[in-house]
Amino acid sequence: MTKYIFRSALTLTALFATALGAQSSSAVRLQLAPNTQLTFEGTSTLHGFTCTTSTMQAYIDVDASYKTVNLATVTRPIVAVQVVIPVKSLACGGELDNNMRNTLNAKKYPYIVYKLSNYEIVAGTASASAFTAATQGTLTIAGSEHPVALTVKASRAADGVVSASGAQTIKMTDFGIKPPTFFLGTLRVGDELKVKFTMNATSAAVASAMSELNIRLASARSADFSPDTPKQ
Repeated sequence: MTKYIFRSALTLTALFATALGAQSSSAVRLQLAPNTQLTFEGTSTLHGFTCTTSTMQAYIDVDASYKTVNLATVTRPIVAVQVVIPVKSLACGGELDNNMRNTLNAKKYPYIVYKLSNYEIVAGTASASAFTAATQGTLTIAGSEHPVALTVKASRAADGVVSASGAQTIKMTDFGIKPPTFFLGTLRVGDELKVKFTMNATSAAVASAMSELNIRLASARSADFSPDTPKQ
């Protein structure tokens, strides 16, 4: 268990160390703000279910003039995006938490990773403080990477907080995941999952983002080493 936690911590730290080093000198890096949330909505032969998390780390690089510029005049307002979500942070409710972690093989692949590859501003959607982007990226779940297209609505508030939202349906089988069955096959989970997200971000020092990351990793290690936690 100790090796697993240490390996997971190193993996997440390495992802963000690489991201920090890749930041463009002409871009501003944003840090996630409160009210950021991601959900997976699924179906089964018994009832639907929803898994939610607000625990994620991201780097979002935007044009350096994003706070004041008329966004309709900027060709590429988004420079780069990468989001890392700990599988164990997904809360589905009761026993569903463990079922989801087992289905996504969380022990071997502890993180879901999204990386933006390219995008175009949808014609006619750009205004002084908002735009809609048709994006292409890669989503990695359970160690399998698959392309994903998202339509993202983005806006900038007067205080400089950037908001973005979107939704897309994915299939477990696209990531090599077999939809699980329970109770001798009488309960079957559907292949499709609807992914929804709402993100809020604001400019912050990179050091602050890394500090928060280290605090969360330390907290996770402390929880796993608690005497009340069953050994795995």
